[in-house]
Amino acid sequence: MTVAGLVRAGLGRGAASAARLGVAIPPVRGKLLRPLTSFSFASAERRKSLEERFWFGCLAIQMAHEASLQHDDVLDSGFGRRNTATLLAREGPGAALLRGDLYLTGSYRVAGMTGSAEFLDDFIRAVEVTVRGERKQGELRAVDDPRAFYEVVVRAKSGALFGAAAALPGWTGDVGPDRGSLLSPEALRDLGTELGAFYQLVDDFLDYCPADDTGKPKLQDFNNRIWTFVLAGRGFGWFDRTPGEAVAEFFRAGSAGSGRRSMAEHAMEHLEPRGEALLGRLRGAGAGGELTDLVAGWIDRCNKALRAGSGATVAIPSDLPERPRVAAPSTVAHIVTRALALGAQSQWGRFFARNSRSFHFSSALFPPEQRSIVRGIYAFCRFTDDLVDEGSEPAVRLHEILDVWGDIARSAYEGRDTGIALADVVMGRMSELRIPFALASELIEGVRMDVEPCSYLSMKDLRRYTYRVASVVGAWLTQAFGMRDPWVLDRAHDLGHAMQLTNIVRDVGEDLAMGRIYLPADRMAFHGVTGESLPAMKARARGAGQMDPGYVALLEELMAEADAAYARAYEGMPSLPVHFRRPVAVAAQVYRGIHDQVRANGYDNLNLRAYTSLPAKIILGRQGLKRLSRSPGHAELAGAR
Repeated sequence: MTVAGLVRAGLGRGAASAARLGVAIPPVRGKLLRPLTSFSFASAERRKSLEERFWFGCLAIQMAHEASLQHDDVLDSGFGRRNTATLLAREGPGAALLRGDLYLTGSYRVAGMTGSAEFLDDFIRAVEVTVRGERKQGELRAVDDPRAFYEVVVRAKSGALFGAAAALPGWTGDVGPDRGSLLSPEALRDLGTELGAFYQLVDDFLDYCPADDTGKPKLQDFNNRIWTFVLAGRGFGWFDRTPGEAVAEFFRAGSAGSGRRSMAEHAMEHLEPRGEALLGRLRGAGAGGELTDLVAGWIDRCNKALRAGSGATVAIPSDLPERPRVAAPSTVAHIVTRALALGAQSQWGRFFARNSRSFHFSSALFPPEQRSIVRGIYAFCRFTDDLVDEGSEPAVRLHEILDVWGDIARSAYEGRDTGIALADVVMGRMSELRIPFALASELIEGVRMDVEPCSYLSMKDLRRYTYRVASVVGAWLTQAFGMRDPWVLDRAHDLGHAMQLTNIVRDVGEDLAMGRIYLPADRMAFHGVTGESLPAMKARARGAGQMDPGYVALLEELMAEADAAYARAYEGMPSLPVHFRRPVAVAAQVYRGIHDQVRANGYDNLNLRAYTSLPAKIILGRQGLKRLSRSPGHAELAGAR
């Protein structure tokens, strides 16, 4: 009988004995890597006569692992494994959690059946460490450099049960009398922990390799925004990409002669030596050939996946899976409660007036029906933003809230009644008007960029942010009023960019208090401004009332960038429907007027908030209409009518 057959048969005997006592036993299936690890450290002369207590130990470890899989599926929305649908996918989170709990509680009973108090204590410790590792994985978002912290996580969440499995023969006396202290339970545990950690690294690497079949959907880590070692020095901004972009960049190397290696190659340079070192330790400890062959196979498999992904003709799938998520009831309740606080659709105008005085002022020029459309879109956008800005939740929780809100919005867009008026009305209208849902999705991803501190190296980097949180809103409104011309939509993008830059200039002090800096780093450096210098500048401004010349020049440069975008936007306004172009022209000029208020405040946007008074809005609104009348194409359109 093969080693795999011996392991499966031994586990089957232990499972049958435990089941007769009423323990809920999972099917003996899968790779059975942890029981195989235990078996590989048992001495050759004892393998065919291992007592039942050894198999009880293997079974307890396998049951704890199966329990963790059920719980992980709920945490990470795992709908596929071993090329089949998971219990979560078939019956939902309640069934998965209950099954996991049954396996976990049963595993303690089975561990006790070994009769080894030392193993039972070691097993309990391993389960506790595994759970702590899962919790620590969620804390990766909060650390400055996740690389060292990641090692702690994988040795806990993946290594602990492997460590208990490797130590088992030491506790049950099955390593043989001639192995000495080299194979003490403690030494075996350490070796098994490294084995489990390496297995996790292999899994993390293959998750980004479409050519390798792991039996589960690809990019699970990416879709769940989980940082792994393959990202090296990259932070959580990596997850702003689409799945296709992520895979393409993972395998993309520099141009010929550049010497720049791909992310996949860098990861393999870390993975392969670690695997070879592990193989040396396993052979030195007398591990069975089935285990050393397995580890060697993992290394070879990663190398093959690297070659397949790096080949000149490799096809990167354009439809890599975006997996559905299972929403925690508390998250849905949180969103519903906040949405209900907005009141009925007729009350959204008050929300609009309270949160955007400038745009609300200009919206008075809309006819009632069009004004309702604008209020709905604004309410959706502002509500989405507030889910992050007004929350005191940890980052991982905010990501979950945005995930669930995105799923609710998509359901409403696809015609399903969500019971949330804001989603059902606004998304329903968006769908009716055939406006791509991608605009709402991009908005949500833009808001997600605010969850954690993010630096923008250049105006080009910042443009990605302004597009998502502002330009898509301009495109959404423009399409809502029937305009699909690409040139006109580009002008709408310009207006969103301009208004968001004005926001950034106005709110530097408020953003700094929240740990955010939107000022492009290269322009800051050019003008001698650093993130560290801003708090000191703020304190000096309170006392002396003067801002550093470099900072003033930086603000003027950003306002000039915004002014240029406003000018491009005005070029497109004459092409808009007449009931739309006038409010847009007024809103643009009123918003642009904030620049003058920044200057009037002595450029002290670190302590003072620039805003336009109602009389100023009236004057600026008239200027906006006058500017519209002088825009190229306006006279021709007016004459045609």
